[in-house]
Amino acid sequence: AVALSPGCPSRRDALSLIASAPMASFISVSHPEPANAAAEEGAATGHRTSPERAALLSAIASGADDSRVLATIESLVPIDPSGGRGASFSERLDGSWRLLWSAKAEAFSPLLQLPPPLRPDSYQYLGSAAAVEVGSDRVAQGLTGGVLGTSQIWLSSGTRPSADDPSVLDILPPFRLQLGGRPGSGRGKTTIVEAKDDADFRAVNARTVDAQRAPPNKYRQLYVEEGGPGALRISTITDGDPVIVGAVFVHQKI
Repeated sequence: AVALSPGCPSRRDALSLIASAPMASFISVSHPEPANAAAEEGAATGHRTSPERAALLSAIASGADDSRVLATIESLVPIDPSGGRGASFSERLDGSWRLLWSAKAEAFSPLLQLPPPLRPDSYQYLGSAAAVEVGSDRVAQGLTGGVLGTSQIWLSSGTRPSADDPSVLDILPPFRLQLGGRPGSGRGKTTIVEAKDDADFRAVNARTVDAQRAPPNKYRQLYVEEGGPGALRISTITDGDPVIVGAVFVHQKI
């Protein structure tokens, strides 16, 4: 069952705190990376200078409507540097990622609907960046800044790469919603909600009975660049909770 900590917000209140990142998670997996570091760096630079990539970043920066941004994504995905195997590249996924843009954000936290400077920033922490904050074999989504100030809302869960598709991450419980400080702050986290399975967590999110019975979420990595800060990643929810299926996200490594 879902566990609510004493003195914490109600389940309805907790819903309003949930980050806009998908309820997806990552696990460190082994996959051969290019042995030649210089060649990898060159490949990363090449992908980062493509006109398709520049068009996407320009559309996001200019505040273009969703249809235009999605059109640029459709042009970029066919040249995915991971070759359709993005979920299996642990070194590329590892790190801290800032959400640049998302479609279907209305399905997530109302906090992300706020205008600047009230709207918080959304982050995703994978691999080693997540392990130090929420434990190994988990991913953390974070909201901080704006109305939250230096506090951070943490949503974490477990995952494993799909056995059927190297671009997909299978999403696993337990799901945990916490309030704490930013990464590295040393501030403790207060658990608001902990759910043992998808149905329990979706109930906290006020989903319908049918949505609670839907299969586990699957999180497809459509485009994953190699390299450090500045690398882009595009992802989407393909199966699971019907409220968020079809959501698309553009993250940039920081």
